[in-house]
Amino acid sequence: MTDEELAVMAKNSKVAAEALISRYSKLIFIKSELFANDRTDSEDLRQEALISLLKAAASYDPARGAKFSTYCEVCISNRLRTVCSGSGKDPKFSESLDDISESEALSVEETPESICMYRETLSEISRTVDSVLSSAERRAFRLCMQGLSYRCTARRLGVSEKAVDNAMQRARKKLRTFVLQ
Repeated sequence: MTDEELAVMAKNSKVAAEALISRYSKLIFIKSELFANDRTDSEDLRQEALISLLKAAASYDPARGAKFSTYCEVCISNRLRTVCSGSGKDPKFSESLDDISESEALSVEETPESICMYRETLSEISRTVDSVLSSAERRAFRLCMQGLSYRCTARRLGVSEKAVDNAMQRARKKLRTFVLQ
C-alpha cells in the first residue's frame, strides 16, 4: 500500500497506523536527533514527533494533492520547531533539517529490531497514559492526539472547551512529571 492509502486508513485502523509508524520511524529518529541537545531531549522529541505523525495521518487529505511523506515531514518539523522555540536550543539544528532531504531520511534501512522497539514504545506510552491519567483526562487526551480540536473534543465528550483545556493541561503536567521521574 502507498503511504497515502495507509494515512487514510490509519484514521480507523490501528494496523495501518502501526504500518505508518514503522515506515516513518527513521524520519522521526533523524528529526528528533537534529533538534536534540542530549539524550533526554531526543527521547522527548521522538515522542513529540510520533504524536505529530499520528496527527498528520488523522488530518491528511489526499484530495489536496500533497504526498503524505511531504505533509508528514512538514508537520513533524513544525512541531519540533515549536517545541524547541525559546528553549535555548541551538538554531543550527533547525537549519540543518533543510539539509537532509526526505528521500535521504526515509532511505535509512528499517530493521526488525527498530520496528519492534517502536511498537514496544507505543505500548509503553499507552500503558503510561492509562495508569497516570484520570478517565476524563485520558478521553480528552486521546481525542486531541487523534487530531481533534478542543472544540470538537468538547462536543464529543459533552463538556465545555475550557473543561477540555483544563483536562489537557492536567494531562500534560502529569505526563511530564511521570517522564521526569
